[in-house]
Amino acid sequence: MTRTPSIRPLPTWRATAALLLALGALAPLRAAPLSATLIAERACPATVAIRHDANPGAIHLDPGARYPVVGANRPDQPSHYLLRLQGVEPSQRWVAHDCGRLVEVADTATPPAPTGEPRYLLAVSWQPAFCERRGRAPECRDQTPQRFDARAFSLHGLWPQPRDNVYCDVPAKARALSRDGDWQRLPALALAPDTRRELDRVMPGTRSALHRHEWVKHGSCYGDDPEGYFADSLRLLAALNASPVRDLFVSRIGQHLRASEVRAAFDRAFGKGAGERVQLVCHDGLISELRLALKGPIEAGRGLDALLRAAPPRAAGCKGGRVDRAGRD
Repeated sequence: MTRTPSIRPLPTWRATAALLLALGALAPLRAAPLSATLIAERACPATVAIRHDANPGAIHLDPGARYPVVGANRPDQPSHYLLRLQGVEPSQRWVAHDCGRLVEVADTATPPAPTGEPRYLLAVSWQPAFCERRGRAPECRDQTPQRFDARAFSLHGLWPQPRDNVYCDVPAKARALSRDGDWQRLPALALAPDTRRELDRVMPGTRSALHRHEWVKHGSCYGDDPEGYFADSLRLLAALNASPVRDLFVSRIGQHLRASEVRAAFDRAFGKGAGERVQLVCHDGLISELRLALKGPIEAGRGLDALLRAAPPRAAGCKGGRVDRAGRD
């Protein structure tokens, strides 16, 4: 068979990053102190390299949010910092030095309590897209088109804001287990049998002890016990899955869906302006997650519509992607 070396597929962002590294396009890294944090002041793009604008997921910093600093490109007067971002791939991204300001924070410090009305992010996954990347995860090995999470949003977590409001009064050992991904060794949670059954159904990650990690990292700052934290999370997820937003995703399985269409669906379901509070997260052309900005006390009688419309707008995130179907493509 004759080869045609002049015809080559365009490289993926992973291949591009590897090539840039080999050519020296990624600036040399100096490890920054582990306690260094960058407080974002501008919505700067977070790229995989300094001299290349590849930005999988179209990720931008969230002004006011705090990001752990992994390193800097020069020991003196760096032009760029390497940050660790949550919920994106790759998680380490470069930003210009003037995108925010550096502060030193003690690793054992308890984050200050937020002032004013509480703010949250409700992170919900489209599980088939997650399983395309994590096929060996326990929750992905037997996913079928008949399972709940093949045609509905799954719970990732409910995150008190601001972003650094995590690990409240959590012992150092539990923090380390959570950060290292050793979630099965985290303490078991006292949940009512009905709550645990529903959580297992709509949060497939419980098979990987995701619920323990979410409680330690985020629930510890929620101001309630695990039962209250997850009961509220389940109620919000149920409202989303009972809405036309879920219907839109199900109707477009296997097809491309634009961010503007998703946001319009939120406006129809939860009132004008709700869509501006929704951010899409995409990986490899697939919509993998929605992040809903919420504001106000999460309590009986206060629905998802009111919580969404009270929150500040968020960047749309990625421009859209394919709605993946269950099973490996």
